[in-house]
Amino acid sequence: MDSNLIDSAVLAWQVLNLPRGDYAEGFEPILLAMALFTGNRVVSLFAIAATVAFARGENWPEWRGPLGDGVIAERLGPQSWSADSNVLWKSPLPDAGNASPVVWGDRVFVACAEEGGVLRSLLCFDRSTGEQLWKRSTRHEEPDPTHATNPWCAATPATDGEAVYVWNGSAGAKAYDFEGNLLWHRDLGDFVHRWGHASSPRIYKDTVIFFGSPGPRVVLAALDKRTGETVWERSLDAVASPPEELHGSFVTPYLFRNEGRSELLVPLPGYLASFDPDTGAEWWRCDGLGRLVYTDAMVGEGMILAFSGLRGPAIGMRIPGPDETGNLTESHRIWKNDTVIQRVGSGVIVGERFFLCGRRGELHCGDIRTGETLWTENISEQAWSAISRVGDYLYLTDQSSTTWIFKPSDSFELVRKNQMEEKERGNATLAFYRDQLFLRTHQRLYALGEE
Repeated sequence: MDSNLIDSAVLAWQVLNLPRGDYAEGFEPILLAMALFTGNRVVSLFAIAATVAFARGENWPEWRGPLGDGVIAERLGPQSWSADSNVLWKSPLPDAGNASPVVWGDRVFVACAEEGGVLRSLLCFDRSTGEQLWKRSTRHEEPDPTHATNPWCAATPATDGEAVYVWNGSAGAKAYDFEGNLLWHRDLGDFVHRWGHASSPRIYKDTVIFFGSPGPRVVLAALDKRTGETVWERSLDAVASPPEELHGSFVTPYLFRNEGRSELLVPLPGYLASFDPDTGAEWWRCDGLGRLVYTDAMVGEGMILAFSGLRGPAIGMRIPGPDETGNLTESHRIWKNDTVIQRVGSGVIVGERFFLCGRRGELHCGDIRTGETLWTENISEQAWSAISRVGDYLYLTDQSSTTWIFKPSDSFELVRKNQMEEKERGNATLAFYRDQLFLRTHQRLYALGEE
């Protein structure tokens, strides 16, 4: 039998077995047709991913959206707003925070700390009106250091439409239903670092995956999303370090489907690793990263890119085959570039180009095959948020809560700058839902849309 037909049949089976909620109702025929009639299986997966991204644009359930990569296939919401225009509502927040909002149906969820980190809260808002519906808090009075620019509760919540999952490091992991009832609470131990933590939970099948890092304990764990019981836990203490040391990973793991194999990509001090999200076992690694890592891995066009922080190196490798394991540095790493740019926010791949912003506002475009920088634009403001691709445009919000909308081209083409209240600061990344955008600053949560 033709191998392409076998591949397509397997892919069709995978599509039909996607969990409900991974795509909008009515999209099954489209996805199935794509699986059956696209001969090349890898192309099929990326095409299906793009379609699912659009379909799942109904909700923004996790850090960086439905696929965890900040990509939506079709433009949503307004391209123009300010403190006085296209603001549907704004609601005050109890304190500063870097966690981004997530959206499911008529609910918007935001994590926020109060009382110097003693109170770790999840807030729920009505998406249409901005009314705060409930707040649920955890008290954590043990010493728990962080940096002033990275307040506690930096992790973005995750939701599957039935429960909301939050990660508070030493204060533990919790799950609530949509009415604010506590479903479970797990203490996974102490996670201590002078700069705090930032990794957000990922939902995978019937589990929620948490990455506890950096510090003296580094743990990757999957909990049963219904009970909170441990499904698997992997110690990564080989990359642990004293809490005062400038060393460690603040990334959120990135899930992607590598033909028949699911992979969980985690950039770590010294190397990029891929783990099996079903078991926690390591699939492969690629050496070349520095001591500090903030940005999530990027995948596209047959390539995987990973970037260090603290002016460390960047690497580009070709995607391994689904049967390849071990240390793939010699066989798969295409390039390794040193840099003098400090990176915090995550980027995107568009075609043969990657787009990433340095901490001090050095927005740049590079070649995914070589790592070469093609252009740099200084936006004159620090930026820690991630870049999102919405249709044919890229969105980046800097620390002054100004959102830069530009084209993913080989020269910098600014479309629009949208600024909120003067001196209103923030580090969160935009969330998108239908024709609305949600912007979290240190003071407020905004819903943006055509008035």
